[in-house]
Order: sequence, then C-alpha cells, then structure tokens
Amino acid sequence: MRRVVYWLSLALIFTIAWEGLVRFPGLGTLAKLIGLVLAVCWAGTVIATGRFRRPDPFLLATFVFVVWNAVSVFWSATPKVSVLHVFTWVQSLGLVLILWDVFRTRTAIHAGLQAYVLGAYVAVGGAIANYFGSNPFYTNYDRFSPGATNPDGFGFIIALGLPVAWYLASAPGTARWRRVLRPANFLFIPAAFVGLALAGTRTAAVAAIVGMAFGLASLTRLRPIARIAILAVLVYAFFALLPVVQPLASFQRLGTTATEATEGDLNGRLEQWRQGLDSFRERPLLGVGANMYRTVNTLGKEAHNSFVSVLVELGLVGLVLFGVVLAIVVFHAFEQPRWDRNFWITVLLVWAIGASTLTWEHRKTTWVFLTLLVASAALATRPERAAVPARAGPVTPALARS
Repeated sequence: MRRVVYWLSLALIFTIAWEGLVRFPGLGTLAKLIGLVLAVCWAGTVIATGRFRRPDPFLLATFVFVVWNAVSVFWSATPKVSVLHVFTWVQSLGLVLILWDVFRTRTAIHAGLQAYVLGAYVAVGGAIANYFGSNPFYTNYDRFSPGATNPDGFGFIIALGLPVAWYLASAPGTARWRRVLRPANFLFIPAAFVGLALAGTRTAAVAAIVGMAFGLASLTRLRPIARIAILAVLVYAFFALLPVVQPLASFQRLGTTATEATEGDLNGRLEQWRQGLDSFRERPLLGVGANMYRTVNTLGKEAHNSFVSVLVELGLVGLVLFGVVLAIVVFHAFEQPRWDRNFWITVLLVWAIGASTLTWEHRKTTWVFLTLLVASAALATRPERAAVPARAGPVTPALARS
C-alpha cells in the first residue's frame, strides 16, 4: 500500500505545476482528485500499520499556523468565506503530513523534484498550445498560460523549476532514470525561457535570474568538456529562440521591469498594499480573518504579497506564526551539506521573490517545496541507511539504484 501512496504522491507533484489545465465540472482539477485519493490511501495505510514518521518542529509550527487560520473565522466579517478558505489550509496541512511521511530517502526526494520539472514541461506545453490557439489569459500584452492558470502564477512555477532542473542535472547518480532524464533537465532551461516569454511576468523573470545563477555555478561540478558542451548548447538554444519570442508582446513586457520597479506602481500593487496596511492599523493583533483581504481594499483583489496577506488577515500573531514556520525551514536549509544547502537556499530565494508579488502562502507549490526541504534536512542530520525498511516508504528497484 505504501508503494501506491508513493506513486500517488509523485503523480500529485507532477500535476500541481499544471493543475489549471485539466478541470472536471463539479469535481475540480485533476490535482484535487489525485490529492483526495492520495489522502484516503495514506490515511488507510497509517491506520492499518499504526506507523507515522516522527514529526519535525516544522510540522508542529505548520499545524499551529493552520489552527490560527481556523480560529480567525470567529472575527471574520464573512465567516462562510473564511471557513471555505480554512478547508484549503487543512488540505495544505494534509499535504505536508503526507509528503513528510512518504519522502524518507534521498532518491525519493529527487524523484519528487523530478516530477515537478516534468510537470512544468506540461505547463509550458499548455501555454504554447494557448498561444497557437490565440487564447491569451490577458488580452493586454497577449500573456499566455496553461488552462485557467494565471500567467503570474505560471511564471513562478517555471522560475521555481529552473534551480530544480539544474540541481537534478548536476546531481551525481548512476541510476537509469537519472541518465535518461539528465538531458531533459538541461533542456528545461530553454523551455523555461519560452514559458517566461509567454507569461510576461516581470518578477518571475527576476526570480529566474537567481535560479540561473545557481545553475551556472553548478556547472563547476561537471568535467570541463561537459561544461563547454552544455553552455554551447544553451547559448545556441537561446539565440535560436530569441527571434521567435522577441515579437511577442508578453516578452516585450519583460523589458519594462526596471521602469515599473523604479517609477511605476507595480501594476497597482502599491495601492492594494497601502489599503491593506491601513486595515492592519485598525486590527493589528488579530487581523480581519482568513481570506478577507478582498474586503479591505476598494479593488476587491488579493494582497498579491504573501507576507502582507498574512499580516492583514491574521494580524501580528499570524505573521509571527508564519515567520516561525519559515525560520525553521531556513534553519533546516543551512544545516545541510554545501551543495544541497546552496540549492535549497536558492529555491527559498526564488519562492520569496514570488511570494512578494503573489498570494502564495496557501498554494500547494509552496508547501511541496517547504516539506521536501525539511525532509532533505532530516537525511542530512540522520545518515540514510543503505537498506530502507518497509516502514520507511516504498522505493522501486529502478529508483533505489542512485
């Protein structure tokens, strides 16, 4: 049964990157359905075996933060709306518990990261399909994304995939799946370039620079001839794709990044934040309640900043609790070996850039990466055993040879 849970977990991570692409009327996205099946199977396994991995402080801090979201329903102006949002948080907590319990080996964590990169490929493909189908998400600048996914969210899905692809392509290992997928991980770099050009997300382009910096540094782990060959292929791919994406209005939008940051209003975000902070001054300790940010600004929009969102909706108490969760994660990133530490810090930096312009504190992508980071740190502090017992989670023969 644990083997089924393991593969369902990989399937969920794979679909998260493009969950807006496939929806079933009355049922929700494919990712939601897979998540439901996964939760039932995992709960059944835990009940049947009576075994659950020893919790990390990260799990306790996340649980307390979710409880605070639930408690905020009592002072919410619209309790029904807040209750529905609390269900989303409960799902995020469930995802954290499942991934923590299932991903107990280095190979399993790498497989989870690989599933995300492959899913990001599908997301790019969905955006390309919408481009050729003349189906932009935003008609101004003709910005494209897969399915019903917002281009800003799509851009950061791609930006997060960049350091992951570099990390997996440069990671040691002789397993067949690694050898087969290593070229695919390197080729994700030009694919991400196309995805970012179609999304036209300026902050994601900045975050992608951070991921590329990590990637270029990772080339030092390869032999000189391999470095030269990879750089040559990537440079050729970049110049070959540039004439294709240059005419796109969405790509041209990226050229306004510096001007918007220094002279603009961040596409209306400054006013959204100002109104939210005005509301915070009125209710600084408890906030206005979960998912109530739309009610405190005249634009009726989300905060488009995870930290401002938490501060306004959950008050100083909520921000401190969220800060504790992130502090634990950062601590776990720094306690890992140098190569893994640099990778996870890069992922956190990319996420932080995205979270500064998106309301991502409750998104599945956020909690997948935070949990995998903590799971990776657990292996760094407790050496992985050569033989993985049945209770530690399934590892297929092909994946075990890494």
